[in-house]
Amino acid sequence: MNGEKFIQPSLKLLLVEDDPEFASILKIRLTREKNPPLQITCALDLQQALDLLQENSWDLILLDLVLPDSSGIQTFIKVHAQARHTPIVIMTGLDNDALAIDAVRKGADDYVVKNDFNSKLLLRIIHHAIDRHRIKEKLASVTGRLRETNLRLEKMAALDPLTELYNRSGLQQALNREIQLMIREGWDMMALVIDIDNFKKINDSLGHPVGDILLKETSKQIRDAVRLSDHIARVGGDEFILILPKTELNEGLQLAERLKSAISHTTISLGEKETFRVTASIGVTPVPEQITSVDELLAIADPLLRRSKANGKNCISYNELERPKERVPTTSPSPLPEILRKGNDFFALKQPIVRLEDQAVIGYEFLSRLQNGAVCMPDVFFRVAMENNILTLVDRHCFRSCVTASSELPAQMHRHINLFPATIIDLQVEELIEKLSVNCPAQNYCLEISEQQILGEPSHLIGPVETFKNYGIQIAVDDVGFGNTCLESLILLEPDVVKLDKKYVIGISKNPQVERSMRRVLKIAEDLNSEVIAEGIESEEDLQRLKEIGVKYGQGFFLGRPA
Repeated sequence: MNGEKFIQPSLKLLLVEDDPEFASILKIRLTREKNPPLQITCALDLQQALDLLQENSWDLILLDLVLPDSSGIQTFIKVHAQARHTPIVIMTGLDNDALAIDAVRKGADDYVVKNDFNSKLLLRIIHHAIDRHRIKEKLASVTGRLRETNLRLEKMAALDPLTELYNRSGLQQALNREIQLMIREGWDMMALVIDIDNFKKINDSLGHPVGDILLKETSKQIRDAVRLSDHIARVGGDEFILILPKTELNEGLQLAERLKSAISHTTISLGEKETFRVTASIGVTPVPEQITSVDELLAIADPLLRRSKANGKNCISYNELERPKERVPTTSPSPLPEILRKGNDFFALKQPIVRLEDQAVIGYEFLSRLQNGAVCMPDVFFRVAMENNILTLVDRHCFRSCVTASSELPAQMHRHINLFPATIIDLQVEELIEKLSVNCPAQNYCLEISEQQILGEPSHLIGPVETFKNYGIQIAVDDVGFGNTCLESLILLEPDVVKLDKKYVIGISKNPQVERSMRRVLKIAEDLNSEVIAEGIESEEDLQRLKEIGVKYGQGFFLGRPA
């Protein structure tokens, strides 16, 4: 640079001080600083300071809190309100430390005592305050951009990327809000489910790009037909669902007719002379107050869609909510899938969990059953639920019945309730937590996740499990065996409780190989700081052997049957 010295730009300081003599001395001391040089302007009262703040920008403000036209913390508040992006160092007397500290808590960058500092100390405080404030401003800017990015990501997580309508998660959030408003304000709400007819044929014959265009066009037609207060989602390949707050059945049917007509005017060219007219089947149903999930809503609406398809497609099917007084008694039982959808006939038994040392009952596991003429066991009704694609809905019904039964326990008792991994992933954790009984601490609930039901990697459960733990709810991995998948689940989920599968408990007193494997699982549980519960204890010999190898808790027919 041809030997030229780099000259640092000066720093502009506003000194707010009503004592001209002290201000003059301070100004002389500070202007000796040459690295960088300081330009100091003095204001003798608050109003003059505010005027100067409005006229110019400043690198730092040195502020005396006691001025002719203002005194105390109000002086700082007024200056700070006009100079939020300028660092402020408070100057105070010997007996005003508390006042200065209060100003720092409210946003001042530092303070000095007038009669207890030298020039070097004050200069160091000034430079540190400026540097600190610049870092805070940059951090605030980055934080603001990060917050905006997070909001965009949250919005994206609730939207279907193809149609920009809600996805299932976004619709669930909207449904939660609208159900609460409906119950509080007493208005009706309708749901429409729309399924494009012959969509698979369009995809197979014309390709997925044409299918995507059709989905976008259908979503546009739906969006153009509804109100701003309505909620639209794409919840399947070609299935749309609408939630219509403050809407009665006849209004929902009118909208369904408009949508059916609009969609039927869409045509797709299959060749030079052949065109294909697009149609849609629609189901319309009121939304009952007890509905809490999109799955439950679909369980009501999907049979209406199937009815529309069976009636020749391009038509609308609807129902009205049944009222108890309108129900016609029948001697023949309803088909099991219909019973499962309604969820009115589930109940729960409880099986004791005991401390093996003294066989004291410390809690209960709640087990779902279905009353359908005779008692229907879970292996039957869950199989039927899976065949009819309503597994999550049925699991929620079971969860409700178990929570209801658990409310009868004394507050200090532990309550173990089972949930499928798919249910935990599909629903919002907060929604499940709201259903729990409030007559005991959250720590007395333990949600059991069957290790055998975890499909693929268990890592997708880590987020929901952590959220449950943050609420104080314990997590158990149930049906634990001795395989590699089991080990991965335990390490990734770090459960509070490990429940040993009864297959590896029954007869352990006579099987040294199983005992050796169980000791390894006990060591892993100890490393994870997890309690262990052995299921399937059915003999005195097995009970004693489990106690000898260090199992503290258990359950099984020998200790207490479900009742």
